[in-house]
Amino acid sequence: MRRCAPPLESADTVREILLKLPTRDVARCCCVSRLWRNIVADPSFRCLHAMAETNHLSAASEALLVTKTCEHGRPDEASFFSVSSSRPMPYRVKIPSKYNLSNICDGLLCFAVDQADAPAFVCNPVTGQTAMLPKAPPPVGIPGSSCNHHFALGFSPSTREHKLFRFFSSYIGMHNVSQSVYTLDGAGGGWRQRSYRTQCPLLRTSSPMFVQGKLYLVSTGKTHVAHRRNPDGLLEVDVTTEAHRTFPLPFRADQYHWAWDPLVNTFEMRGRLGLAVEILTGDETEIRKLQFWVLSTPPSDEQLDDHDGKLCWDLCYSFYVGDIYYFNQPRSAWFEGREMTLCYRDTHAVFKHGTRGRAPQPSPAADCPQCECRQQLPPTPSNCRWNFYGGYRPSLVSPLTFAPPPSSWDGEEERQQFEHAMVLTMRNIS
Repeated sequence: MRRCAPPLESADTVREILLKLPTRDVARCCCVSRLWRNIVADPSFRCLHAMAETNHLSAASEALLVTKTCEHGRPDEASFFSVSSSRPMPYRVKIPSKYNLSNICDGLLCFAVDQADAPAFVCNPVTGQTAMLPKAPPPVGIPGSSCNHHFALGFSPSTREHKLFRFFSSYIGMHNVSQSVYTLDGAGGGWRQRSYRTQCPLLRTSSPMFVQGKLYLVSTGKTHVAHRRNPDGLLEVDVTTEAHRTFPLPFRADQYHWAWDPLVNTFEMRGRLGLAVEILTGDETEIRKLQFWVLSTPPSDEQLDDHDGKLCWDLCYSFYVGDIYYFNQPRSAWFEGREMTLCYRDTHAVFKHGTRGRAPQPSPAADCPQCECRQQLPPTPSNCRWNFYGGYRPSLVSPLTFAPPPSSWDGEEERQQFEHAMVLTMRNIS
């Protein structure tokens, strides 16, 4: 007699195997069978898998091509492509109107709009899940006019908590920064606010960069006519302690015209902060030098004061780029880990420079060659906005775990109070 073969898989066995796979492979496993799909959809599995992934932050990060489609009468939609594979991710995500990508925190994308009273929006491009985050309170000590707002998502490796930061600063006159923080995992305890003085206002065109438990924002030393230009700087905020420090940038501020903001884009290179800097001398906008700086192994927090210039930078590569500089155009920088290539998007072209087997240049004054690879970009459709973003690591973290309960959504409590007051008013009238 023939015996029935024992089942080749059980839920527990498959679960243990899937926990050891990379995020993209786990997402593909949802198409194998109902059993596998149900395991991957289980919130406890996603939590365990995301926790295992955060233990491997030294793994190479990816760059995403994020496109936003805007059609009149329809909600905005964002789609995502991995630059290394050029394959679209399975989900197109509807995002609030006029929102743009603010920063990336490993596998989560934070969208925001430059308004103090607008909540941030988070999505996971692997799972397609989205959530509106708690609305921040009005800032402390800074008037609302002539200000800019930066929202940033951060993760604390030691406490395993996700935090939402809002930085609010004036770019005219006052150089204060209002920092609001909300812990998203579990009982966040509400928003915590503080205000501190900085030498320069935050740069409006530079997005916050999350690297190894810290957020970095660029500040501009641009001043008015006949005023001496302040040094451009870097604001560092520790996600765990929520403490801040400021540092000068590694290049000379007097190389810029007094009216120009620093042309700086931040990126991550093997777990270290990097800067892509365009050097324009005086009024010159045709002969431009592009420099890639990478932060050396930083000293411990105990060795640094609140304002300290001890950060050490390596000038990795420097080369000339052609064409006329276009102001107020999107730019970005990233490191392609699989091909060991530094990349920079400059309006209509992408510059690529390989790092394999190359030593950093000895000084900023060294002779610069032309970039080894320049790729022209295709024309952009009129209904589309896009850019490249580095520092992405796929994850199964669900943004739904960060969403506040329905009663605390923006405007919900105020609406309920109005309805209650209106009913009481109508009863008294009748």
